[in-house]
Amino acid sequence: MLVRYGGEMTHPTPKLKILFLAALWVRMNLRSLVLFLITASAAHAGVEVDMDALGKSLGGWKKEKGKAAEYKFSESEYRSYKPEISRSPDGGIFLSMRVDHIRGMFSSDDHASLEMSFSPDGTLLSAQAYISIQERRISSDMFRSGGKSAASAVGQVVGGSAVQAAKLGSDVFASLAGKILRENVTEPGRVAFPAALRHNYNLLYPCVHVVKDPPKALPVEEPTATAATTGAPGKPAEPDPAKKGAPETMIEVHTFGEAPKEGGKKSPEPAKP
Repeated sequence: MLVRYGGEMTHPTPKLKILFLAALWVRMNLRSLVLFLITASAAHAGVEVDMDALGKSLGGWKKEKGKAAEYKFSESEYRSYKPEISRSPDGGIFLSMRVDHIRGMFSSDDHASLEMSFSPDGTLLSAQAYISIQERRISSDMFRSGGKSAASAVGQVVGGSAVQAAKLGSDVFASLAGKILRENVTEPGRVAFPAALRHNYNLLYPCVHVVKDPPKALPVEEPTATAATTGAPGKPAEPDPAKKGAPETMIEVHTFGEAPKEGGKKSPEPAKP
């Protein structure tokens, strides 16, 4: 093999041979490398919410065009909506779930919201809840790190176990219930509203988990099995009737013009002596 170096043809050095072979290998395997990167990027891990399981635990998403579920809790009617999910830049999620207290046809409903934050590995970071009654917003304290308030636990997180999540929920809804009682609320559905929110909290937490999608395999076209590849005797292909011709050992003659007429032939005249 000769290469051009400085305007002259010369034999390549071992270093040039290695560079040439490396460039050739990269060129031949470029397509395979691109396909590998595509399949690798398809695999990702993230925090997800099982909406089907949550809806089933609430009686089914049968209201508000499949966006809400209605149920009875503590002898009062409530309506829960599918949680709104916002993803944070680090891969965690923030959940906001709306819950309504259904008061009747001639009374305006009360509204509440349950908010929860999760880290990328599914750890519950914080939780808070608030209730709106006749344009009065009553909020619980935000709790994190094993039930300590956010003001005294900045930068700390709560563990991901169910026991720690239950402790965090107890602190959040105890704070909210105490503030509700200070508002002189007497209607049964409003008094039970913090407990109804905790009921949603207890159902929502187990539905949050980390999902890791496996890489999706690219479809590969398999070659059609033939007698040459399988080794099995195959049936010979039949020739097209339209393309049938004379056998290879026979000469096929084509004539031009009209064929002679049989009726026009005369009998041979006798020879004259």
